[in-house]
Amino acid sequence: MTIGRRSEHAPFSPASNPTPTSAIMPTENTWIMDDSTRNKLLKKYKTQVASATSSVCATLAVTPLENVKTRMQTHNFKNIFQCVRYLWRTEGPRGYVAGALPPLASVTAVRVVNFTTYNHAKHVISDSFERFTGVSPLDEYNKPGSTPTVTGLLTFTTAGLLAGLVASPLACPFELAKNVVQTSVLVSNRAQAAPDAARDPSLRSKPRLGTIEAIQQIVKRHGFRGLYTGFRLHAMRDTVGSALYFSVYETVKQVAAKELGSDKSPFGAPMIAGAICSTVPWFCTYPLDTRKTRAQSVLLGKTKEIGEASAAVAKSSMYKGISIILIRTGVNNMILLSLFEYIKSRINELPA
Repeated sequence: MTIGRRSEHAPFSPASNPTPTSAIMPTENTWIMDDSTRNKLLKKYKTQVASATSSVCATLAVTPLENVKTRMQTHNFKNIFQCVRYLWRTEGPRGYVAGALPPLASVTAVRVVNFTTYNHAKHVISDSFERFTGVSPLDEYNKPGSTPTVTGLLTFTTAGLLAGLVASPLACPFELAKNVVQTSVLVSNRAQAAPDAARDPSLRSKPRLGTIEAIQQIVKRHGFRGLYTGFRLHAMRDTVGSALYFSVYETVKQVAAKELGSDKSPFGAPMIAGAICSTVPWFCTYPLDTRKTRAQSVLLGKTKEIGEASAAVAKSSMYKGISIILIRTGVNNMILLSLFEYIKSRINELPA
């Protein structure tokens, strides 16, 4: 027998195995991230983590209101209650959650891009102001008890405009798919162009398009460019709206924080600012949103039906459905921005 070599039939014993067990099987799972690495990643990408998480929660909360808003914009309902009754009677519960998947996926991605661009742009713009004036608008903004300044307002407005412009190409196709899915029952035949369409019981049996099916049909019928139907209106709405959104939010949050004093809760000033900052942009951009939604929602009807449906809704006000959008966007942004600030504050508290 060769010295140092175990016999083929000899029983195994720990003493006969020269290789330590720890060298063969690792004692730790290499895929498990340690706390320090995790905290560093969270701190580095806190804007992305906070915006994505808060967007999912806010989107799910307001999906029924979003569905009512889209129907109000694309059909001649007399009021919100008629629209809500129509959804229940002719489409059932699914009418309130139709098209929920595109917003959940797309709004999260768009918000991450939007908030990331805004956060980066406002620091770049603030640094530019500091080089020329010697004063940083963001440093002044972050001082306890500070009041809004002109340079601060310009910083937030310009950064918001850039954020809206960058996010628009990503947002347009997904929002178009959402609008088409939500209104696919309304534009499925000529009857939907009539004012009494909401009382048509046959609509409950109409087939509803799925998101992927809607995108496929749009591309087949109108080409890839069809996914960007209404893009100019969309881009105008998002750039103007985003500029107003962030400037009003930062300004109101700063004023509210000063009035609330020592209250640093993310559910205080951010929640108040979130409710207010959502109304001003929509008053200014709602006609653009209505025109965009109408242009997008009739993409898949028959040619004659598209003309009749478009003529029917064109007679209604460009501000049709604004009451529901103000409720929806108020709730959405209270949840979104308070959660956003809360998650960021918790990440900041993590040990390095």
